[in-house]
Amino acid sequence: MEETGKLYRLAEEENGSLLRVSANCKCSIGIYPFFDGKLEDFEPVFAKLIESKLRPPYDFDAYAAPFFPVASALDQRAQAAEKSNDLPLASSLYLRAAALYRIARFPIPRSPKQKEAWSLNKAAYVKGAGLLPGKFSDVQIPHTHRIEGEGATIPVYVRLPTHASPTNPVPCIIQIFGLDGYRTEMTHASNKHLARGWGTIGVEIPGTGDCPALRHDPSSPDRLWSSLLDWMDGREELDKNMRVAWGLSTGGYYAMRIAHTHKERLTGAVSHGGGCHRMFEPEWLDKVDHLEYPFE
Repeated sequence: MEETGKLYRLAEEENGSLLRVSANCKCSIGIYPFFDGKLEDFEPVFAKLIESKLRPPYDFDAYAAPFFPVASALDQRAQAAEKSNDLPLASSLYLRAAALYRIARFPIPRSPKQKEAWSLNKAAYVKGAGLLPGKFSDVQIPHTHRIEGEGATIPVYVRLPTHASPTNPVPCIIQIFGLDGYRTEMTHASNKHLARGWGTIGVEIPGTGDCPALRHDPSSPDRLWSSLLDWMDGREELDKNMRVAWGLSTGGYYAMRIAHTHKERLTGAVSHGGGCHRMFEPEWLDKVDHLEYPFE
């Protein structure tokens, strides 16, 4: 991670040229954080960002603004494709628009324009994911274990194989996202799960996205998972004996945690790049502004 931080500092020093190369490489092969995106969509946006010479302290509205026109144009093309019944094209275009809005709010929506991007990211994603193979649902799960100050529902995206039913329940992956990864990024992994006959539930961690759990209460994630698992218990199309929590990045910490707090209710848990131990100590936290993000 220190090497990544050096890359971004060099990118700033060289007027964004290295940042552009790094982003191009990731976007061209469709990896984090450019899932569902295409290089041709991001190139004009990054050209404008580099031209604008944004420097700390960042104006995050100014950062987000160049993404909107390109994303809006893709959304309009998607609507036309959907109207003409070219659903695969419509899905791809909606998801490409969602990818642009995602990076506009990345890594967290902290300004009015970035918060708008987060809302538009969800809207475009739901339209695009709804046209993908399988059964996609935008679900508000009752947060039955909540306490005062927590939201009443847990927003999740659910994607299931078409054959999932009470008579044919399917295994399910609980995909727990990290600090900057939200549920609108579940396409890549859920495609692989779907191909194996598994379902996927995309959920965010406390303090991120639309997660209703109190971000300052250390016990809030335990209540969150209890409510989620209770809801899953009531879904007959989900196999109660075949469910795995898979946490990515900081979500990996929560996967490690749920493996202890809810172990009787899970088949297994996977921490994929999860942070623990020294990640939460002052020496590490003092350096986070100079690691993988090009922002503080």
